[in-house]
Amino acid sequence: MTRRTRQLSGKPADCITLRGIHASGVHGVLEAEHHQPQNFVVDISLWFDSRAAARVDDLALTIDYAAVTDKILSVVRGKSVALIERLAQRIAMKVLEDERIDAVEVTVHKPQAPLKVEFGDVSIEIYRTREDFEKETARLAVALTVRPEKPRAAVLALGANLGDPVKTLREVVSALQSAPEFDEVAVSPLARTRPVLASGQAPQPDYYNAVVRLVSRLSASELLDLAHHFEQVHHRERPSHWAARTLDVDVIAVEGVESSDPRLTLPHPHAASRAFVLVPWAKLDATAKLGGELVTELATKAEDRDGIVNLWPDWLEVAPDTERANPWGESVEAPDSATSENSVEEGTETSVLGTPRRASETLDGNYGLPSWQAALGTGGEHRVVDDVTGEIFLERSSSSSGNGGESVKSESTEQVTKPGWRRVRKHEAS
Repeated sequence: MTRRTRQLSGKPADCITLRGIHASGVHGVLEAEHHQPQNFVVDISLWFDSRAAARVDDLALTIDYAAVTDKILSVVRGKSVALIERLAQRIAMKVLEDERIDAVEVTVHKPQAPLKVEFGDVSIEIYRTREDFEKETARLAVALTVRPEKPRAAVLALGANLGDPVKTLREVVSALQSAPEFDEVAVSPLARTRPVLASGQAPQPDYYNAVVRLVSRLSASELLDLAHHFEQVHHRERPSHWAARTLDVDVIAVEGVESSDPRLTLPHPHAASRAFVLVPWAKLDATAKLGGELVTELATKAEDRDGIVNLWPDWLEVAPDTERANPWGESVEAPDSATSENSVEEGTETSVLGTPRRASETLDGNYGLPSWQAALGTGGEHRVVDDVTGEIFLERSSSSSGNGGESVKSESTEQVTKPGWRRVRKHEAS
């Protein structure tokens, strides 16, 4: 829409334009584009009413284009997408979060597009308005916040390479196992993996990764809140893309949910090509599928498969020997679904994430956030859970340690605190 057209329509016609904003990100359709950042160039025009700022010469009354630039960089350097159309859409929605901006025009250039001919430029130009922003946010919120009528499966990926990664991952698993929202918490073997780094990025310690399959009635957004809570508790920082971290918790897939929301894209856009997710997941559940394909098959095709250094199946009970490498290399094989201990029994049906579920399974209870926060050791001695009958409580178990939890000691010298909360009915509460 031209400035003259906006004037005739009675809409704000003042415009700030930024051109040639360069940023590197991992975006593209081809597998080769998933492993190496490439350069993108962004142009943006912002329509708004600048008259108040012009009258008093005050930065606070206009659009800070430095802040706009930071938003563009955060999107390009952030979660990966396949299409530059989607990248432009995400930039537009991010910038339109500022309610003073009435419309934006975004052009994304991809100068390193994988074409086999000489070319000058590949780009997409989009125009989005305040109305587009409101419709987009309202539409996406429903898919991510609605709770299922019955428990469903979800998959989280855990990773860490700073501090004491093994202890951190054990604490997260212990908290999940103690939270009353989860009917099932299944944990994969622990993988030690080589870090995936951008070109020129400084070396990092190896990562420790695991996959957790949960069954609950939580919404996708509640699972994301839970993931962020764990990261915050363990002091996760985000100085740059692919930076080392004390803890990374990603929501990989939620049964029956697909989302293109940049806050939570489901399934995770790169899980299908990441061995550090696929190999532990395949060892946990040979029947699981991602994007319609068996995880076991995806694991055998992942390009970073040689980066799996060790796998420890009993890492929650026995301290892993992290000093001795046991390279898997070509010996990393997907479990045989016919012989796997997770094979589906006759008479069960399997969800898209591989969770065995009886056809006669019925819903039992209605337990909701924020009760999982109580299970992590916060709150008072009793906390009412989201139960329509009013009969269900959370009760802190007695403990001589005084921290409301049970210290579980493994063969290592570390102690992992398992939060001591249990779900009880009113007449059972002590």
